[in-house]
Amino acid sequence: MANRIPLAEASGDETLSRVTYQIILGDYDLNPSAYDDPTARLFTLAIAWHKSGIHMIAAQLDLAAIWCAHGGTVASWLQSRIIPAQRTATTAASANRTPRR
Repeated sequence: MANRIPLAEASGDETLSRVTYQIILGDYDLNPSAYDDPTARLFTLAIAWHKSGIHMIAAQLDLAAIWCAHGGTVASWLQSRIIPAQRTATTAASANRTPRR
């Protein structure tokens, strides 16, 4: 994705979404046939993360599952979680530099 900034400069919500996306990709690599029904697999994965006590990731998995249940894809879910409009000024200000032209 061309609009990704370094994880250290991303918002907390974007960081969680991007980490969750990588978890989903890793799970898909291990169990591709489980994603014949991605909604069911993502809810199952969310339950496993809830049981292990990592509720913030589990909540993101639930959101991805709901997104897929409404006809979206995991990639489009991630894209919806990234807000590029606020990037340039915020990122430049935090680095004490002016936006590039």
